[in-house]
Amino acid sequence: MRRKNYWLLFAILLLSLTALSQGQDLSQTPSGHEEEDDASLFPQPSTQERTSQSPIRVTVHLSDEDFKQLEELNHTYVTDTGATVELNNIPDADAYLQLTSALAVGEGPDVMLINSSWVRPMASRGYLLPVEFYTSNRADSDTINPLLQEVEWNGYQWGTPADMDPYVLAWNMKALNSLGVTDIPGGMSSWKELLSKAKNRGHQQLLEISSGDGYDAAALMGALGTDPLSPSQASLEWIDKARAFMQIDQTEQGADGAQLPLTISAVSEAAKSQTANTELRMPEQLYAIYPSLLRSRSYAVSAGSQHAKEAAEWIAYMSSAVVQQEWYQATGKLPALKSLYDDTVFNPAGLPFHLNSLLQTAGTDKDTGRLQAKWDVFVKASGDYITGKSAAADYVEAVRGEAGGS
Repeated sequence: MRRKNYWLLFAILLLSLTALSQGQDLSQTPSGHEEEDDASLFPQPSTQERTSQSPIRVTVHLSDEDFKQLEELNHTYVTDTGATVELNNIPDADAYLQLTSALAVGEGPDVMLINSSWVRPMASRGYLLPVEFYTSNRADSDTINPLLQEVEWNGYQWGTPADMDPYVLAWNMKALNSLGVTDIPGGMSSWKELLSKAKNRGHQQLLEISSGDGYDAAALMGALGTDPLSPSQASLEWIDKARAFMQIDQTEQGADGAQLPLTISAVSEAAKSQTANTELRMPEQLYAIYPSLLRSRSYAVSAGSQHAKEAAEWIAYMSSAVVQQEWYQATGKLPALKSLYDDTVFNPAGLPFHLNSLLQTAGTDKDTGRLQAKWDVFVKASGDYITGKSAAADYVEAVRGEAGGS
């Protein structure tokens, strides 16, 4: 009887140990599932070899013509390095929305070539990697300072400036001389003299401006020596009187235009139409104050990229001095590197400006997004004012400046 009890106790003990062992296995199962769930939410490459073999995905916001040129440059890079690069172009007007939507769900590309004005908003939303994260070989001292200001935020640099396409004043010297004017106007007194000469010639048209995009109006005001957000009374009076001598178009024009003395257009367009009679001037003091008016583009790396090192190498190649010079020759977009404006190194098709203000090591950084924040308001207000749909006082009120300012 006692022996039966021993066997019974032994059986109970065995069952207890078995149950305990099963309970320990069950307690580990959710942890295993949690790891699988995390992996599905944040997929990782299965091997390092697979990561290195997958292509670098590059998305750009370019015109069709510029994209073809980038494809040629990328082909040379791929041939020389053996890298695999997948290029995608989004020329659409809603490119910013398309990119940010993809970045928000972790489906963005590795590298982007975007408008520099997009860099800060993207960085502030956590979509970009700081340049300091993926490269330590930046030649910041050779980058035009206002372009750097466009891509800096919160103490870091979030993009690598690639090019710029600011508006310039294209002077047709033959047409200007026909008015009896031998020198390109500088101060307000010479601008008034030019206007007086046009009046004496029977209200001859003086300048062509493609009203509507804001950059043209800003360039004109910059040439007049005034701040678009706080215009001087003298500059407003000049515009009011000169409106009768303006040829206003809704589309961007080239430098030759209708052979008027002055045409305001993007430098890439002006360069295409440049002749022996054309001289270009850039209101660079304006651009030193408001870098966003330079219409620059920059390379940036998305925060979710698994190819930061490869992306840095591709960007370094595309932003090199040799490639930037080739890019200018093909597209007319100006380089972002100071050294390329040294006449002994690079002569951009005889462009007669040397970027004295923009090449300074320190800028005023007056913009800090101030103009960008009210850009839509400025575009409408300046367009209405240039075309005569609104008065000077209305324009000043809209941009919250003060007539009679600097």
